[in-house]
Amino acid sequence: MAIHILNRLLSSITSYSTKSQSRSLFYWVRDMFNRVEEDRILVLGPDVACAMWLLRNGAYVRWKGYSEHLIDYNKIPEDASYYIEAVHADNAGINHVGFPYFEGCKHIKEMNLISCKYINNQAMALLPLLKDSLTEINIIKCKSVTDEGLLCLKDLKNLKLIKVEGLRYLEDKESVRNELKNALPDCEICIK
Repeated sequence: MAIHILNRLLSSITSYSTKSQSRSLFYWVRDMFNRVEEDRILVLGPDVACAMWLLRNGAYVRWKGYSEHLIDYNKIPEDASYYIEAVHADNAGINHVGFPYFEGCKHIKEMNLISCKYINNQAMALLPLLKDSLTEINIIKCKSVTDEGLLCLKDLKNLKLIKVEGLRYLEDKESVRNELKNALPDCEICIK
């Protein structure tokens, strides 16, 4: 809850300018929350470190062998014997800067990206880090994902279900669907 309040407060801060570029303070803070901490991965293992990143930014995880999602950051085990099986990000602050956390996570089968305004084509291009395990992905109302971003899913050869809905800048749904179907013939593809 605190991260959502911080997100709202920081997004209201006005932009500052430099001669070379103009970016809001929130841009820098958001990237700091998503920054990959290699030492944490080494100490805790990729799955627990990834879970910490996801929960710190408002997403949830489900451990392999569990039925409930972990939603409390303070209940993350510091034990490398836990493996993420599902990621649920609904209005979460995750972005491409943190996606390298997925490297080494070998059990993530399901990913739900819903109304994540910082998920863009750069993030989609990093999803092949999960090519050996990901079987289902839902991308709903992620306004910065375009045709180009969806086509990055072609490398995820184990996908059995792709559900896409409410992508504002999706230009040619039929072409994207056909290209994905050619690359992933065993995958059910639903694009609305």
